[in-house]
Amino acid sequence: MSRFEELDKLVKDGMMDKEAADDIKEKIMKKALEEKNIIMPTITEHMRKGKLQYTCMIPASKSRNGKRHQITGKTREECEKKWAAEMYDIEENGKETAPETISDLMIEWMRKKKDVKKQTLSGYHSHFENHIKNAPFADMKIKDIRLQDCKDMIAYLIEKKDGVAGMGYNTVRHIKSEISMALDYAVANEYINANYMSTVKINQGLCDTTRARKSKAWTDEELQELCSAALISWEQKQMYRHSATLMAMIFTGCRAGEFCALEWSDFDEKRRTLTINKTLTSYRDYEAGKHIQTLSTPKTPDSVRVLELTDEAVFWLKEVKRRQIERNIKTTHIVSSSSGHYANQRDLNVRFEVFCKANGLEYSPTHTARRTYASVLYDGGVPVSEIARDLGHKKITTTMNSYYKPRTSRTLTSQKNAVFVTAVTAGTKTLKTL
Repeated sequence: MSRFEELDKLVKDGMMDKEAADDIKEKIMKKALEEKNIIMPTITEHMRKGKLQYTCMIPASKSRNGKRHQITGKTREECEKKWAAEMYDIEENGKETAPETISDLMIEWMRKKKDVKKQTLSGYHSHFENHIKNAPFADMKIKDIRLQDCKDMIAYLIEKKDGVAGMGYNTVRHIKSEISMALDYAVANEYINANYMSTVKINQGLCDTTRARKSKAWTDEELQELCSAALISWEQKQMYRHSATLMAMIFTGCRAGEFCALEWSDFDEKRRTLTINKTLTSYRDYEAGKHIQTLSTPKTPDSVRVLELTDEAVFWLKEVKRRQIERNIKTTHIVSSSSGHYANQRDLNVRFEVFCKANGLEYSPTHTARRTYASVLYDGGVPVSEIARDLGHKKITTTMNSYYKPRTSRTLTSQKNAVFVTAVTAGTKTLKTL
């Protein structure tokens, strides 16, 4: 632990005043700079918008990024402190050199990207490691990149390699966006003059579709089969505890992460409500080299909501609790491991798949539960605005375009068959009378 970190810890623990800690830091910095014969540059004062301002210049030779720039303060003392802090940091941690290649740029951009959630940043790292780093584009010098090079990169992502299909449209779109953001960062820092990737169009028709799983919603008959299997498998053999979890997810419409984050205190059985105010996320921390599972804020502000529960939702939530008690699982979590901790989302998906296959049912990813919730309610005449609120959507277009799925019902098919049989029979009778 550095001396500065020690001082910060003392302040955090309430053992030292912040002002006193800052004074000590300032003395340490000044002494270190004096020992290296680094002299404070001339500070000038001038008026800006009617206010006195103090500035000094950091030359390119002393700058972290090799670019001349200005230090500004409202007082001479503030200007001196800012200069000392920057120079001390450079002496301690070294200068930065401008990135030369796309690979260098992406690494720097990700390291300095602080305005996104860690799981989002993990996705950037994953795309870089798996799809960008080994592409010819990654080794290009950023100052040499032109429009055609960016087009070639997109073509590289789409094209088939060694008999393996290229990427789907959404993956290509995300990677293009990430490269473009890195190039915007390069423009903002004056590494390059233009971001050519921002103008590139993706030909969706050339992207792979073979690996895209068609989204669906369960039909009424499939829901009945799932409910029956979930109850029978438990009552007869006490198997597939999490089948109740799957059913509860279907009848609440929650995202998997939201449901896994729920505490029993979020479920008000008397008022028949469920409070959604957090989500459980799982991602790889590339800097730490390990997988992280942690609570975070929901996907959007509109995702914070209180659900008014249906009879089915209440039943299955109580069933989840009952099974925890029967297994002697002591936990505050609605979805838990056998030891009572947060359940691993990947493990939960595996358990759902095992349950479905064991009962001869077609398995679909957990997001199917959410689409089923939306589709059943919409088919039943519930206003789409209410469905959107339950799902935590700001726009009803999101609900209709991405979550409502027309469901093919065996009952409806039978009705259609009966109609055609009647029509054909009526036609035959007509012919016989002629």
